[in-house]
Amino acid sequence: MKIGVIGTGSMGKNHVRVLKNISEISEIAIADLNRENLDSTVKRFAVKGAYTDYMEMIEKEKPEGIIIATKPETHTEIALDVIGTGLPLLIEKPIAPTVEEGRKIIDKAAEKNVLLTIGHTERFNPVVAKIKSFIDEGNLNNIYLINTHRIGPFPKRLLGNMEGVLIDLAVHDLDILNYLCGEITDLKSQVIKIKNQEIYVRTLMEMVNGVKASSEFSWIAPKRLRTIEIYGDSGMISADYYNQEFWFYENSDFDYITNMTDSFLGTGLINVGKVIKYPLFKQEPLELELRNFIGSISGEKELLVKPEEALLALKYALQIN
Repeated sequence: MKIGVIGTGSMGKNHVRVLKNISEISEIAIADLNRENLDSTVKRFAVKGAYTDYMEMIEKEKPEGIIIATKPETHTEIALDVIGTGLPLLIEKPIAPTVEEGRKIIDKAAEKNVLLTIGHTERFNPVVAKIKSFIDEGNLNNIYLINTHRIGPFPKRLLGNMEGVLIDLAVHDLDILNYLCGEITDLKSQVIKIKNQEIYVRTLMEMVNGVKASSEFSWIAPKRLRTIEIYGDSGMISADYYNQEFWFYENSDFDYITNMTDSFLGTGLINVGKVIKYPLFKQEPLELELRNFIGSISGEKELLVKPEEALLALKYALQIN
């Protein structure tokens, strides 16, 4: 399979790097208006087909799928052009700079019957897969609270860009919250902005099923943290996306036999129990995302991230102000 990558900045180069190590990919073509980015990608990864015009790349190279890894404000125009060719498409998150433009992309893809997914890479983290199965198997019982932290120093790659922590960071956790526990019905936030760019956000949320949640997104911390805590009657999940670790802190007061449906919250029946670290097979989320995209093109897999889910995460992020 031949894949075309549009945009060869930091994220575009990551896509090319991972694609080079996937055996199903026989060839990669790239396109970028920035000649310096284009040339450095050709030199680093020995890419043969390099173009400054992405439509020329598509016409001459005839790829079987396209990845858009350009700045968010360019996604809509490029995506609509690619959809017009009928090629399967993966757009790096966010789907678009606005909900209206994201809707336009989704509707056009549906009209043309084009396979479309969005690069919410964290959804492919083995930690998320483990959390999802742990919850679906009923191991937490009556989830009532989720806390997430996604903090670190200012990313130099975004100097001078319009996007802040909401587009760069928040859409990840907002998508994961929606994936694990359902739609968000209420958001209240504290935001720190510098020159109209959000550099810190603390958000309190309520989910459609009554679950409460909080998230911290920050570019002002001199450390990197990517964590989630999920509280249920039977205990607490504590997971680290970055190090791909999953811990379960058991509530020793919980009685699985007599209290499968009654909430323990507020009863005082919460106590320290066993602490269990579940082993995870560590894998690069971007590789799993690309394998899912490639498998979907060939018909062997179903897309994990649906366009409507990505649009919902963008909608939540843009509601924060």
